[in-house]
Amino acid sequence: MKNTVIFDIGRVLAGFGWEEYLRGIVPEETAYRAVEQAVFLSPDWEEHDKGLLTEEEEIQDFVSNAPEYEAEIRKTYENLGACIQKWDFSVPWVQELKQKGIRVFALSNWPKHIYDQREDKLDFLEFMDGYILSYREHLIKPDPAAFRLLMDRYQILPEESVFIDDRPENIKAAENLGIHGILFHSREQAQEELRKLGIGEEK
Repeated sequence: MKNTVIFDIGRVLAGFGWEEYLRGIVPEETAYRAVEQAVFLSPDWEEHDKGLLTEEEEIQDFVSNAPEYEAEIRKTYENLGACIQKWDFSVPWVQELKQKGIRVFALSNWPKHIYDQREDKLDFLEFMDGYILSYREHLIKPDPAAFRLLMDRYQILPEESVFIDDRPENIKAAENLGIHGILFHSREQAQEELRKLGIGEEK
C-alpha cells in the first residue's frame, strides 16, 4: 500500500527556465551562448546545489568558464530567482493528496542563492509534511545518501513510497532503494500513474 509521495521541485512543482531571463540580460547571440554554457550548462551548476561555497566562490566558478564575460555572468547571478516560475496546480495538488491521507514530501537539488530569492513561488512547501533541499544537507540526487536521509528523518518506508522526478537518473536511484518511481512529463500523466497505484482515488 502506497501512502507517501515524494516530489522533486524543479520542473515538477515549479518551472525553472533561464532562456527568457538570460535573453533579457545578454541579447546578443554569441554572448548569450557563452554565458549560458558558462553558467546554466556548466557542471558547476549542479555542484553548487551542494551548498558548499560562498556566493562569490560560486560566481568565480562560473567566471572561470568564460572570463571575457565576467560582467554578464555577475549580472546573471544577481537575480537567478527570476528563473523560477510559479505553477498554479502545485498547491492544489499537494493539498488534494494531503486531504486523502497521503504523506507528502519534497527532495530537491536546490542552491541557496536561488532559494533565498524564491518569493512565493515555492509556497507549496508549507503544506508538505517535510522536505529536504540539497544546499542545507550538502547532498545532491542521485546520491543514494540524499534519499536515505529523507527516509530516516521522516520515518519513510521505501515500499510505501512513490518518487516523482523529471530526471531518469534520479528515478533509477530511488528505485534502487525500493521506492516506486514516476518519471514526470506532465501533471496529468503523473496523476494518472498515481491513480494506477491507488493514490488519489476517492476512498
